[in-house]
Amino acid sequence: MARPKKSILLQKRRYILDLLSEAAKLECMSVDSPMDVNMKLLSYQRELLGNVGRYIKFVGKLNYVTIVTRPDITFTVSVVSRFLSSPRITHLETVMKILRYMKASERAYLF
Repeated sequence: MARPKKSILLQKRRYILDLLSEAAKLECMSVDSPMDVNMKLLSYQRELLGNVGRYIKFVGKLNYVTIVTRPDITFTVSVVSRFLSSPRITHLETVMKILRYMKASERAYLF
């Protein structure tokens, strides 16, 4: 791909692959969108997560990716960030769906 000499290419492919590996999602099926259009996440859906630290870690890493190279997932990550104080199983499932979406577009970059 030809690009101007004074441009910068930002890509976090390795970081995303490490994140997928940490979540055991390297071999998962990818999805076309980071969140279902009609899905409403609520603070009282299903039961609380047992391992809150894992949820917080993934949401934090996703926030970093949105700032650096992936503005396409900013809205979805902001939605799951609202539930850091008391995440539910539904919220973790949404985080895992974001990761599956990132697998489909792991080579995305900012130019």
